[in-house]
Amino acid sequence: MTIAKNTICLWYDKDAEAAARFYAETFPDSSVKSVHRAPSD
Repeated sequence: MTIAKNTICLWYDKDAEAAARFYAETFPDSSVKSVHRAPSD
């Protein structure tokens, strides 16, 4: 049996990386694969 994997995309106005790391620490076998930063406005 194959277990489905989810890819999650989170969008925040601030503290996005901290939120992503929190979720990755909360759910087993989760990780933050990449962080994309937008240029400042």
